Amino acid sequence: MNNVFIHIGPPKSGTSAIQKWLNEHREYLLTNGVYYPEHEVDENGVSSGNLLSLFSPDEGDFVLDKKKLTDTLEQFSASGAEKLLLSSEFFFKRMEQLAEQIPNAIFVGYLRFPLEVAESSYNQGVKRHAQVNAFGLPATPRAYQLEILSRLINKIGKERFILRPYHQACFKGNSILDDFLSLFNVVPINVSSRKINTSYTLEGLEFKRWFNQLNLGSLQEDMDRFLQREQSGTQSYSFVPPKIFEAFKSEFVAQMRTFCEQNSVENTAMFIQQCEQSEQKPKVKQFIDIETFTRMLSNFIEQPGVLNKMISSYENDWKYQKVEKSPERLDIVKDILPWSKVALFKIKKSLGRV
Repeated sequence: MNNVFIHIGPPKSGTSAIQKWLNEHREYLLTNGVYYPEHEVDENGVSSGNLLSLFSPDEGDFVLDKKKLTDTLEQFSASGAEKLLLSSEFFFKRMEQLAEQIPNAIFVGYLRFPLEVAESSYNQGVKRHAQVNAFGLPATPRAYQLEILSRLINKIGKERFILRPYHQACFKGNSILDDFLSLFNVVPINVSSRKINTSYTLEGLEFKRWFNQLNLGSLQEDMDRFLQREQSGTQSYSFVPPKIFEAFKSEFVAQMRTFCEQNSVENTAMFIQQCEQSEQKPKVKQFIDIETFTRMLSNFIEQPGVLNKMISSYENDWKYQKVEKSPERLDIVKDILPWSKVALFKIKKSLGRV
């Protein structure tokens, strides 16, 4: 079964852009001998990829569903394609299990410089995982993705991995999509210039970080869509003190060089050179002022369907919560809600209509 390729990401290595293109060009891939199972994509082009092609939800987690696995392999066989391609960042956590269930499947992943991963992952934590704490680095530089990969490579076998540098200077065709598809001898068509799963601006990040203290419910998705579109503000920034950045960079370069040389990563010399030459983005304070918060809140509640959800959330939940970080901003939320609509909500609630 060495014609099965499992793209594992890892997180923060262009996975969303790859998956969006693959999902939109399934027929084209099939004509090139590659079967890629269909999956859902949200309006910002973000998805969990083929997670649900192999796994099923179970008590807050996902478990490998052997029937789904069998069905997927049968669909691949019936497609007449030469290669089965599966992609999900979730697979990064379950490689050992997948390696056992799909013998000789090849795992494809990209290596990103750990300092970039740290800040980008923090941004993702605020976006998707209710992170409320300020950014911080561990006391000593640890490249967790490399540690996980090293352990799994030793257990699964080096011959079952294709690892490539995540850096534009190292990409074939100067793009992550061209580089990825080159593995399957596929030339990309209809490539959009739109960025997928964009990082928040500094202002958007701090806006969302404050709201992560509250139970957002369905407002989580509304806020994510809003903040991915809202790109006016500080787009290039870093929270790492410059001296720490340089010290960590030196150590991470050494760790990355050792890993790449041990695992025969393509274009290692160019990649290490780019890591050594990486420069820090402008260091900023992790904070937004009241005026910026209020402006963003005003823009957010103008989004379709948001105002009614926010009134409901405030009246049913938020006003009873203890807010530890900048609690005065909850008063701003209260004051910005139209009195007439709040009053109407209270009347409906008393009548049991909401």
